[in-house]
Amino acid sequence: MKVTFLGCGDGFSLEQGHNSALLTFAGTNLCIDFPESNHLGLHQLGMQLNQIENLFITHLHEDHINGLQKLALFHKVYPGQTKPKLYVPTGLKADLWQCLRHGLELTTRGKREFEDYFDIICVDHEFEIAGIRFELVQTLHVPDMLSYGLLCKPYFYFSGDTRFDESYILSIADEVQTIYYECHLQNDQLPSHTSLEELLTLPDAIQAKMMLMHYVDDYVHAAAREQFHAEYTLRIAEPLSGYEGE
Repeated sequence: MKVTFLGCGDGFSLEQGHNSALLTFAGTNLCIDFPESNHLGLHQLGMQLNQIENLFITHLHEDHINGLQKLALFHKVYPGQTKPKLYVPTGLKADLWQCLRHGLELTTRGKREFEDYFDIICVDHEFEIAGIRFELVQTLHVPDMLSYGLLCKPYFYFSGDTRFDESYILSIADEVQTIYYECHLQNDQLPSHTSLEELLTLPDAIQAKMMLMHYVDDYVHAAAREQFHAEYTLRIAEPLSGYEGE
């Protein structure tokens, strides 16, 4: 399995795209979240929007879903072989359509529904693509907001947006090769996100497995990442870089 970050940035990133990962495996792909900045990221990888075959949405903050309208319309204008499959946590489906419908429902050929654009698979606990199993993990992002990460053993855990969840990290650390975990990398404490200070309390062996994402633009340049890597065991994901087998 190859994991390529189409963007690594937080919700206010200008230079590196919003956080989203493209997984390629077994002749297919899965995109985790779909911000608008993915269009440029895919273009830079030599891909078109209609080459995305599967999508998973972690939660409904706009920097994670604001490219779905464009993706849906592109598939209608330049269709691929099939509609993209949209794996969506059951509790998010209705609200996700409310976010998207204002640009998708009314067309020159009449009203359209959510299912006209995507093959929607509502997920409660897990789903499978090409023999690879993905487990939903409810995360601690914003109180009363549904948000999820993905566990894909033995490959990775992808946290999505979350506060620090030490007990869960410790429980799965031995079961995966890589832990993709959000970290804002700012000096301030942000109540809905994870700080570097918190991650540094983890055992060194677990820190060595971690790849940080959803961070501020201060670390987008190679020199800043290299300085960070010289000081810490933790690694920082790089936009448009692919991580094989991780």
